[in-house]
Amino acid sequence: MAADRTRDPVAACVDRVGAICRDFRIDSLGPQLGACRELLRDGGVVDVAVLGQFKAGKSSFLNGLIGSAVVPTDVLPATAVVTRIGCGPREKAVVRRFSGEELEIPLSQLSEFVTERGNPANAKQVAVVDVELPALAPYDGIRFVDTPGLGSVFAHNTKASKDWMPRVGAALVAVSVSHPLSEDDLLLLEDVSAQTPEAAILLTKADLVSGDELDRVVGFTRELARERTGKEWRILPVSDRPGFDTMRAEVRDHLLRRIAGRREEAFAEIARHKTLALVNGCRGYLLLAERAVESEEAARSDLRSALSRERRDSGSVAGEIRAICRHLKAEARTAADVRFHAYRDEVSERIAGAFRAAAADWRGNLAGVTRGFESWLRKVLTEEMGAVSLHGEGHLAGFLFRARGSVDRSVRAFQDRLSKEIERALGIRFDGARFDARVEEPSHPDVRLSPPFDTHFELLSFLVPMAVFRPLVLRHFRRRIPWEAEKNLSRVAAQWADAVGEVIDGLARDAESFLERELATIEGLVGDPGDAASRAAELRAALAELESLESALS
Repeated sequence: MAADRTRDPVAACVDRVGAICRDFRIDSLGPQLGACRELLRDGGVVDVAVLGQFKAGKSSFLNGLIGSAVVPTDVLPATAVVTRIGCGPREKAVVRRFSGEELEIPLSQLSEFVTERGNPANAKQVAVVDVELPALAPYDGIRFVDTPGLGSVFAHNTKASKDWMPRVGAALVAVSVSHPLSEDDLLLLEDVSAQTPEAAILLTKADLVSGDELDRVVGFTRELARERTGKEWRILPVSDRPGFDTMRAEVRDHLLRRIAGRREEAFAEIARHKTLALVNGCRGYLLLAERAVESEEAARSDLRSALSRERRDSGSVAGEIRAICRHLKAEARTAADVRFHAYRDEVSERIAGAFRAAAADWRGNLAGVTRGFESWLRKVLTEEMGAVSLHGEGHLAGFLFRARGSVDRSVRAFQDRLSKEIERALGIRFDGARFDARVEEPSHPDVRLSPPFDTHFELLSFLVPMAVFRPLVLRHFRRRIPWEAEKNLSRVAAQWADAVGEVIDGLARDAESFLERELATIEGLVGDPGDAASRAAELRAALAELESLESALS
């Protein structure tokens, strides 16, 4: 019942902030509003999001917590969509599609909907999958969320994943002990700090280092996280390997003590944190509008002229962003071609080495032997290309980091100019909304094979005496292996280059949309107020209401 009492004033506050945003056309806070409303609709359930970079060990950690391999793991990027896992009376999984359709599936089919291999690029249009497990009874009232690489180099370009960060309740930020706190991880910690007061760093794969080394990594991680976010972080080393039960017990104790054991209190804190952040964001826009109304017309006119110049210049900024992105796309394509083709000899030798043993199982006439070869080659090439594709992030992630950094800098420079113009004209500091550049995760390679013969003379297989021609046929097949390997490496390289190019183009489009939206919002707030006295009174009333709402929540 405590959670119900907390939700009432919080819900009222969210509704009022939403109304204020509508009245003053403040559209930038839409994602935050949606996140707060969704949190309140969930009936007090605390979503514990497990966030982190690709292959940071998120899914493996969840399986260790559950006590069985429920969450799929893979050598390829495993999680394609958001998966929520909570306590329930029986084991079940419910697939929720963007269309609103719901489908209950057995847990054995989970990978067909939530992994890259079973659902490449989220072709099945899954918004979220909810899993219920009786084994999570100790964690009743909280729901674990496995995310598709949020905060990493890649994140699927779907509404469910791109908009997930504002919806975080509590968070465990997974960081591999072998790659502690990259720049991307630090950006993620900043995001998490803004979204929830209940967060910790999960230092995964702790078995890879000695005890002394782990202590140094923990200290380094804690210090760097403190410097970047200004807060103290709980560091939880963990490993899913045997012999590390004490670490896993400490993580379980943290979850039980900090969240499950005080769920209503934790929910109240998280709800207040998110709602207060929403109030403060709204206040910033209203203060800008109020100062514009109170300023002399000359100051407003000066600012409007500056905004007009910035609008004209925004085309140049967009052009600069597109030029940078074109250059990086070209570099990425060249790099993909060179780096993936470097695997040709290695892959060909491995496949050729397995050829003789496999060929012994291909029986029958020419058609039967051909089908055996094609089936075998498709299987081994799929495995080889999947393994090679795993290196794609390492080969090409740098181009996405550079693209995101370049776009962020261009957008931030534009916002800094806007901020300076506002401060010069109105004497008020205004930072504006934060541009959050997100990028998409490419799907695994789609291996395709050419026919093993240039003509389909295997259709005449009944005319070919295999007792005589089998060695020649097998020699022909073996000679095709390097060509098939090279062709499919070209496909993997092209797929990665295309995917990276689409991601970079998406960054450019997102940046342009953001610039347009921010300009339009500011222009609306500082434009002609009409009846200045009436407008000022409306703004003061709205600001007073925000102050009252904040006091009620504090």
